[in-house]
Amino acid sequence: MTMRLILAGLLFLSAATGLSGCVVRERTVARPGGCPGGVWVEGHHGPRGHWHPGHWRCPGVVERIEID
Repeated sequence: MTMRLILAGLLFLSAATGLSGCVVRERTVARPGGCPGGVWVEGHHGPRGHWHPGHWRCPGVVERIEID
C-alpha cells in the first residue's frame, strides 16, 4: 500500500512539473522579417513576469538576453 502511494505521488509530481513549464508558441510564416527560415514568436511573459512583445527569431543569430 505504501509503495503504491509513493508511486502515485511521484507520478503526480512529474506530471505537475512537466505541465507547469513556460510554453512559447513558434510558427513559421510565409514571409519572414528579413531572414530566411525565420520564426515568429508571439508576445509572452518571461520567467520573471516581464512582457516580451512578439518578434522574429532567425536561425544562426545570437539573441541578446536581458537580465533583470
